[in-house]
Amino acid sequence: MSATDRIAMVLATWFGAGYFPFASGTFATALALPLPWAAWALFGRGAAGWAWPSLALALLLALPGVAAASAAERITGEHDSHKIVVDEVMGTLLTLGFLPWAAFGHAGTYLWAFLIFRALDVAKPGLIDTAQLLPRGWGVMADDGLAGILGGALLALLWHLLPGLALLGLR
Repeated sequence: MSATDRIAMVLATWFGAGYFPFASGTFATALALPLPWAAWALFGRGAAGWAWPSLALALLLALPGVAAASAAERITGEHDSHKIVVDEVMGTLLTLGFLPWAAFGHAGTYLWAFLIFRALDVAKPGLIDTAQLLPRGWGVMADDGLAGILGGALLALLWHLLPGLALLGLR
């Protein structure tokens, strides 16, 4: 395996998380959650407004993720192998990418992001399922990207519009 292929596999498996023996996508989703928390801890404590770093990280991961997923499919000989989990990381970051900074100080935010994203990623409603049909890494990344965007919209709706969110751990 070439050095480029090794780098692609490191990214595609999110530094080895894809080799987790079961539920590697769920494991990678959980591993993605500290990234937006760290951004909040570094930049967002006490800040007002929208927490853009999670969305920015997701967007920065998108194209390298497509390339890495394409290479991993070629290397493993499997379409959307369970080892490829960079798409779950991007989707999780997108799910958290539409919230205000204030949401990131609550553990419930991460729990709900995890649950909403995983539910959408597994169920793959409508266009999310169709997006998988795109070729190579595009299909691998697109379905999780759409699940993350829809999950982010749902989570933002919960945060902004529903009263009593303290009961859900969101406020």
